[in-house]
Amino acid sequence: MLPATKGIFDRLTRRGRLMSKRTCDRQGHVVRSGPFLFRTPTAWEYAAAVACGSDPAAQRWLGWQRDSIVARGARADALRVVPGTGPDWVSPDPQSIDLVMIDVEAGRCVGLVSVHTGEDGGPETGGYLAPDYRGRGIGRVLFAAGLTLAHDHLGLARVRAGAEVGNVASARSLQAAGLARVAGPPTYRLPDGRVTEAWWFQHDVPRVTRCAGPQATWFPASSVL
Repeated sequence: MLPATKGIFDRLTRRGRLMSKRTCDRQGHVVRSGPFLFRTPTAWEYAAAVACGSDPAAQRWLGWQRDSIVARGARADALRVVPGTGPDWVSPDPQSIDLVMIDVEAGRCVGLVSVHTGEDGGPETGGYLAPDYRGRGIGRVLFAAGLTLAHDHLGLARVRAGAEVGNVASARSLQAAGLARVAGPPTYRLPDGRVTEAWWFQHDVPRVTRCAGPQATWFPASSVL
């Protein structure tokens, strides 16, 4: 094979490996749910996932800091990222395990779900969808993947989630995924400094497992069975 074409085939082979991957390893996690694939993103996929939540409607609830939001003019390009392409993501949040949500048939990155440090220092899950995937019942799939990541991959017996009071769509999706309403702090502070009223949800399981993927070692031992 000529040197000029070898790189092209290497990239195609890498994309094929990423898209067909079915087991977790030291490089990342994989969760499959029907037509959707959740896995540790490449740098380009992470940029696409961030663009999925950068519109004003999503930011009403997410409240990211300004420098974390993909500008309107750049969102379309970010959302055109082809899943399985791009370099490894070398600077993930040190207290969050993030998975990009991929619509395999459409060949699109359509959201992100994470298990991260919550308000009380324990495990919390959360996520968001691209604008044209909202209102279709897919939020249940998104949050169910977060529970699978927490319980079956990270060995966490309990995981919580929060939603701003009034965010009925998110609350319904969390409950559809199996989380139950529980008591919690009446307010929480968003990354941009806004303080909002909060609803809280929780999911517990009697047995947990850990996979071969990266582990959330920063959680307290009481979070793990």
